[in-house]
Amino acid sequence: MVTNNPQAINNPTAVMVVRLMFMLMGAIPLLLGLGIFAGAGYFGNRHYTILKKWPTVDAEVVRSELAHRRDKDANGRTSTTVYQAHVDFRYTVGGKQYTTPSSSYYSTSNRAEMQQEVDTYAPGTHHPIRYNPAKPNDISFDASFTIGFFGVELLSAGGGLVCTAIGAALFYIGWAMGRAKIHCPSCGAMVRETKQSCPTCGAAL
Repeated sequence: MVTNNPQAINNPTAVMVVRLMFMLMGAIPLLLGLGIFAGAGYFGNRHYTILKKWPTVDAEVVRSELAHRRDKDANGRTSTTVYQAHVDFRYTVGGKQYTTPSSSYYSTSNRAEMQQEVDTYAPGTHHPIRYNPAKPNDISFDASFTIGFFGVELLSAGGGLVCTAIGAALFYIGWAMGRAKIHCPSCGAMVRETKQSCPTCGAAL
């Protein structure tokens, strides 16, 4: 980057301050975005592992209920009731019987939709469930290769990607400002605008 801006020549300290401000403003969303992206990758990989590596077993429903809670909006004011299915299963793995509680992987404000889920898993009915072979009381009863099952991870990955892109752009602007060059008014050599003097002729900048 080349500039003939006389203010840049007379204010190298100001250039450094602005440069550091941009780099700091970029570092925050950049690190946040990378963290969100890593979290999405971790949980996405867990869901993939459930579908590909966890074995299935026939399980009997011993209890099912429609649970609800109140969720507030981003401003912390308006609240919405969301519903989730809670189901307890009885099953046998390796000759040992387990009774394990589990919850649907998503919640919704649509009561009828979640009530249908609860009715599907009525007490006494049998369903195939997936279990963690290393920890049989870690189960999943509604895992599937659907957008819904991976929805949270996909949304998180998208948000993390946006934050990372914004942070990287701001950080790059700050980095580029520190590498911008100007013409020395004495000898015409190209000098970084953060320099106090020309390294070629020694003239003050």
